[in-house]
Amino acid sequence: MENATLILPSLAYQNAYLDMLKEWGNSGETPIPFTLRLNPIPFEHLLKTLKDYQHGVNLPANRVANTTYWLVHEQKRLIGAINIRHTLNDWLHHRGGHIGYGIRPSERGKGYATLMLKLGLEKAAALGLEKVLITCDKENLPSARTIQRNGGVLDSEVVDERGIAIQRYWIKLT
Repeated sequence: MENATLILPSLAYQNAYLDMLKEWGNSGETPIPFTLRLNPIPFEHLLKTLKDYQHGVNLPANRVANTTYWLVHEQKRLIGAINIRHTLNDWLHHRGGHIGYGIRPSERGKGYATLMLKLGLEKAAALGLEKVLITCDKENLPSARTIQRNGGVLDSEVVDERGIAIQRYWIKLT
């Protein structure tokens, strides 16, 4: 696990990325963060879209500038992805938060989410954020523990438009 690092999306990881998406698809789960649900073909278009989002260009309605990183192991296997929103709009402040992250199903329970969030918090601090909001479904205990291990303090619980209880955590970066 200690040999994993965050990287910006790259053409060099196309096959590893598609392999990760295939595993997620086979699991029947929805990939998180949302950028994993973008069409990966052609791959060059996906990379351009992610770069545009990073610079706040060509954003879909109700989206804010955001940067996606992939967690990669030294053997060039993609473990997961994290998306850092540079600011919050009303929906993100209520439900989505600054950061969304996910670990591919076969790599869960190995500490990668905690490491990826730790590294992601460093990236958020480099963007100038002083604190970040991270949310998770109340019933997603592994995600809640990941947030808490990285200094998350429960602020409140809200019920989203689907009727699901959402926990809102703040993490101070400075």
